[in-house]
Formats: sequence, structure tokens, C-alpha cells
Amino acid sequence: MKQGDLVFLAFPYANMAQSKWRPAVVLSNDHYNKHANILLAGLYGKKQPFSVRVDNGGVQRGKLRKQSFISFQNIFSADKAVIKTSGEALTATKLKEALSALKKCF
Repeated sequence: MKQGDLVFLAFPYANMAQSKWRPAVVLSNDHYNKHANILLAGLYGKKQPFSVRVDNGGVQRGKLRKQSFISFQNIFSADKAVIKTSGEALTATKLKEALSALKKCF
């Protein structure tokens, strides 16, 4: 798993009793990913506060079903075992934009 990869994992609902498979973006760098859980940001169909828009021009491998938004409201970590890779990834330009937007949150 590499920084900028688009992945899928089961996101829990607010009641924590059920979950739904959803896309996310790997935020942590490749060195970090070898030694720890993966840091992720969810990908949503609606604009969120503190988010970056991404469409197919921002994806280097694969294709999004629709315009989406990388949301920095709920950054989380997950064990590699619960993450499914999609083979898709952000372009270098879109990844740089996303990481720059993330830094503005701190």
C-alpha cells in the first residue's frame, strides 16, 4: 500500500453495529506504512468541510464512478488486514494538493 492509493474498507455506521464498504485515500507515507497501521481519509460523493475535490483527472490508475471529495474531517488509522486495495491511485499533482490541504488543518 502506497501513499495516494485509493482503497476500500468497512466504515462503521454511527451506531457501530453495522458497516458499509467505502473508499478512502492512503495519507501516510510509504515508510510509515511498512511499520504501522495505515492513515486514511474517507472519500465522499458530497463536498465536506475541509475537503479536496477529485475527479478522473486526479486519478492515475483506474476511474472514479463520480466526482468525489477527500474529507479531512475524520482521519483515521486502520490495520492493513482490513483494507482492500483497488489498484487505483491519485496523480502526483492531486496527492500534493491533498497533503497541502491536510497540513492547513493543523
